[in-house]
Parts: sequence; C-alpha cells; structure tokens
Amino acid sequence: MEGPSLVIAREEFKHLLGQTVQRASGTARLPWPEIRKHKLKGVSSWGKHFLLRIGSLDLRVHFLMFGSYRIGNPRPNRIPKLTLTFAGDEKIYFYSCAIKVLDEKPKDLYDWSLDVMSPKWNPAKASEQIQRRPERLICDVIMDQKIFSGAGNIIKNEVLFNLRLHPEARVADLSKLQIRAVAREVRRYSLQFYRWKKAGILKRNWKIFRKKTCPACTGPVMKRPTGQDQRISHFCPRCQRLLA
Repeated sequence: MEGPSLVIAREEFKHLLGQTVQRASGTARLPWPEIRKHKLKGVSSWGKHFLLRIGSLDLRVHFLMFGSYRIGNPRPNRIPKLTLTFAGDEKIYFYSCAIKVLDEKPKDLYDWSLDVMSPKWNPAKASEQIQRRPERLICDVIMDQKIFSGAGNIIKNEVLFNLRLHPEARVADLSKLQIRAVAREVRRYSLQFYRWKKAGILKRNWKIFRKKTCPACTGPVMKRPTGQDQRISHFCPRCQRLLA
C-alpha cells in the first residue's frame, strides 16, 4: 500500500478520533490491556507507515506487500492481525500487515520532509539524495523509502514512463535536469494518485503499469524484475531506451 492510499485511510479513520476502543483482538502481539478501553487519540501516516495513537501507545501498521484494512464487515476467510471495535459495534480490521508499538514518538522518529505526501516534503533534498547514489539504478532509487517515503511500485512505473526513463538507467547516466525531474514527478504523480484513487478512477488512468501495449508508440510493454530488490517493472523498450 503506497503513501497516497494511507492518506485516504487516515481520512477514513478521522470520524473515530476521540472514541474509546471497546474491544481489541487479533493475532498481533500487542499489549491488549493498554489498548482496550482507551481512546483513539491520533491517526497519521508517514510514507508507508500508518500510525495510530491509542491511549499512551503509538502503534505503527506496515501493510507490507499485500496488507489491507477494512471498516465494517470483515473479509471472508481471512484472519485479521488486529480488530478494533468502537461504539455502535463499528469495527476496523487490519490484514496481512506488521504491527508494532513504537518506542519513540512519531515526531521524534520520522522526517516528514521525506514523505512524498507531506506538505513538508523537500524536492531539493530528494534531488541531492539521488545524486549521492550514482551507481544505483533509478528504479531502486524511486523505491528507496529514505528518499521517497511512500513511493511504491505503481508510482515507480508510472513516473519512469512519464519521464521516458528506463528503469535500469544508472543515476550517473542522468543529467541534473533529469534528476530534478524525477524528484518533481514522484511528488506530482503521488498527489495525482491520491486524487484518482479517491475518485475511484486510479486503474483506468494507468499508462504503463500492467499494460500490454504502450500508449505512446503502440509497441509491446515489457514486464520483468529489475533492480536490487527485483520488483516488477513495466516499461516500453522503445520509448524508455536504455542508453549505452
């Protein structure tokens, strides 16, 4: 789950702020007595981390590759890592995620200038961090949460197509202008991702991700693992050429 999706989740949880957790259960290892009968005091996000403040506890939810949440009815045949029940028997379910209690306060732990969805996001800082990694591939750089916190595989693929950059291009082979363009486009597309997803039209606006034909040249789209983490990249070998 990418950063824009967590901003939407944050908004969907706001009506529960100030309410008391009537019941709490799940397979996560948590200090349940410190959660039950305590109020939900805060909901925020940093990159791909969803943050809940319940009583005096700060919980971090990381949705990993296939995590999800649901408000209302549970997903059939799935065991939640955490279920929170509020007044009126309203329930929130968290699935396939990692949940832990933070030892530090989020304000001391996180740098919001790295969060692509934060008003404090700093494009100059992102550009500088990219340039410090000349031997890395640009597909890895965009997915690096220490540079673009909240950017995931969809954002990576769409940004690289929009800029006509091959996912396996080295940072050293990019101009300073291209590096600055990457920083700006990750931010711009992340905000657009948020607007499209809220409107329920995100998938219909994908240009290259999970497509078979390039919308620019009508040629075939290539799909294969790239980079250090071998995440799947979708790209057009004609429009996104890898320069020697």
